[in-house]
Amino acid sequence: MAEFVVPVLAPKMPKPEREYPISERENLMRAFRHEKPMYMPFLYQATQWYMPRAFMDNNRMRMKDGVDWFGTHYEYQESQDGFTAIPPYVMEEVTDWREVIHFPDIKSMDWGPDNKDFVRDENLALAARCLWHGTFESLHFFEGFQQALIDLVSEPEECLAYFQRMTDFKIDMVNLQAQHYNFDYYCHNDDWSTAKSQMFSCPTFEETLLEPHIRLAEAVRATGARYMVHTCGKMEAWLPYIVNDIKADVIEIQNINDTDAILEKYGDKVTVEYSPDFNIMYNPKTTAEQAREYARSLVDRYGAHKNKGSGIVMHMHGNIPESYYAFEDELYNYSLKMYADLQ
Repeated sequence: MAEFVVPVLAPKMPKPEREYPISERENLMRAFRHEKPMYMPFLYQATQWYMPRAFMDNNRMRMKDGVDWFGTHYEYQESQDGFTAIPPYVMEEVTDWREVIHFPDIKSMDWGPDNKDFVRDENLALAARCLWHGTFESLHFFEGFQQALIDLVSEPEECLAYFQRMTDFKIDMVNLQAQHYNFDYYCHNDDWSTAKSQMFSCPTFEETLLEPHIRLAEAVRATGARYMVHTCGKMEAWLPYIVNDIKADVIEIQNINDTDAILEKYGDKVTVEYSPDFNIMYNPKTTAEQAREYARSLVDRYGAHKNKGSGIVMHMHGNIPESYYAFEDELYNYSLKMYADLQ
């Protein structure tokens, strides 16, 4: 049994003060364009996220219970340091969606920034989410997870009709935000896998979810922004769709997938987000030198100088200052050195 605790939600460690050769924004966007960055990008450290005040597709208050636009109730659960949708659900099965799912008139809402909570940092990439919940996720928020899986198989035509309508809503949201903000990229979160395999088959995905996701990605690109797909679990079966059909610029995935194989096959078409090993980053016995050695090993394995495209972008996390900042410093300086001949 581990002798240390890994937090459910990674703490946000303060960024070190540093002069960069190019802005963090430009370095990250090079990776989104599958070009060679000057150093390994830190995805979240290089991003300014913004959610307009009008957003109510989910519970905005992570630490409290709440209700969204559609009447779904969310309950805060300490065990996951966040909230989850709870019964009674707004519909019993997907065939009810036309009668019970009422889409708000978002075009009448104010999507402009509130100067009190939004000050643009031009050194960082500006990013938004295509609604907080994903297309499939919204279905199981509205009717429960078991019923959503049943409906995908038993009512594929109705599921497709619902997903298309939800996608229209998401596209309207993207276009409304694009009128007020120059977002560099959007992230769409939609989980289709467990820790072991897919939740449903590829033919089911093709029948129900593929076309709506293609349309959403195309709408995002039409605004001039890049498109990131976040999908948890063992998701490699979805890669041909994500890369070749949806044409995502970046995938935010878990390390249970084969990063080496993904970079080898798709590295020049999609950039991979990567999280360092929790057993190293949260272990109080990890020394600064061990953290530096681990950073060098990741650059040597997944760096832009060793792979097609941009290599990985790093999702920094940790809670022990000595090892965290040693890892961050070595990752930056070592990759800067190794990438020098790529410029």
